[in-house]
Amino acid sequence: MRIKQKAWNTPFTQSFQCRLPILSAPMAGVSGGLLAAEVTKAGGLGMIAAGHFQDVETLESEIEIFEDCITSSRTKNNEADSHSDYSSSDMAIGFIGFSSFATPAGWENYERILKKYRPKAVQCFAPSIVVSQQQQQHGGDGACGLPMSNVQLAHEYGAKFIAQVGSIAEAKIAIRHDVDAIICQGSEAGGHGLRRELGNSTLALASQVKSNLVAGNNNNNIPVLAAGGIVNGKHVTSMLCVCDGVSMGTRYWACKESLGSKQLQNELIRDNSCDDAVRTTAFDQIHNELASSNLLRWQHPYDSSGTLRNKTTEEWDDRDGKPSSKERLQYAIDTTQLLEEYKVSREICDATVVPVYAGQGVGEIDSIEGAYDITLKVEEEVIETMDRLRSLHC
Repeated sequence: MRIKQKAWNTPFTQSFQCRLPILSAPMAGVSGGLLAAEVTKAGGLGMIAAGHFQDVETLESEIEIFEDCITSSRTKNNEADSHSDYSSSDMAIGFIGFSSFATPAGWENYERILKKYRPKAVQCFAPSIVVSQQQQQHGGDGACGLPMSNVQLAHEYGAKFIAQVGSIAEAKIAIRHDVDAIICQGSEAGGHGLRRELGNSTLALASQVKSNLVAGNNNNNIPVLAAGGIVNGKHVTSMLCVCDGVSMGTRYWACKESLGSKQLQNELIRDNSCDDAVRTTAFDQIHNELASSNLLRWQHPYDSSGTLRNKTTEEWDDRDGKPSSKERLQYAIDTTQLLEEYKVSREICDATVVPVYAGQGVGEIDSIEGAYDITLKVEEEVIETMDRLRSLHC
């Protein structure tokens, strides 16, 4: 039975005016308008992925899907059964930093999207903060003519800016640029992030950013969210002990509304455990060789991915004491048919060869459900977990 839905009170829900301290990660090729709308309808902050931001037309199509879905839902329910006071203005978009802002055209398209659609929030990572030498500030306080950052441009059009970071050093940069929220991505996360030798655990990173950088430096107005290995209410509860909310990716990859290969998606609900997830540079080394443009080549230190283990990671990942895997892989790329064979595997979505992006929480996902139901189920699990914790202290 569904419990009566109420608004949660955290710095994140207050600042971003959403009912739940839950954000759906903007996963490139996965997070479209329908997924974002269903999360938003349930009370979270649903993100649409712009990815590398090379296909603006497709992004605008997903934005229109989001707007149509939200408008249709409000009309149908007449807000009588709404779990939050959502609207099409609750749209949020995520960008990959190094590629989205690599050219003047990228900056122009970013500003056009901000101006035309007026999203509630934008998120950036890899890196989160980018400064343009072409784009100039428009202020009349002496800043006019100075370089413009992606944070400042978002603020000019009324959008809040969320920076995703993987280290304390990145978090310090984000705070200096007056971001509106920080997502702390731990090395347990699926998808792209800092290399494992440079990253941190989700709990430690989120706790220290919140305690030492935010609360410890009079930046209490900046919400901190945790990302990495979080797939259910038990995980969310643990993170709410140290920060203000969560960003979930893998759990929403395993939902009915997600885009991408259903064949790869089904790998998420097999008999997995955290032992089956690995953060590796092998796939990015191969993908960078196949990239159609230099703009799409993942750069150090973000050229690593959280995935399920398969034949590729078994052969080419640096773990298990294998010597110089990167050099061996490059030699195979240069001297064998590895790339051609890999392209065939990619076309048929062969999960034994290509990446199935997943975080370490994948072992607790056993079904493909709707994003709306997933969100409300996670909320119920949070409440149940909190009740259980209260019972431990008599």
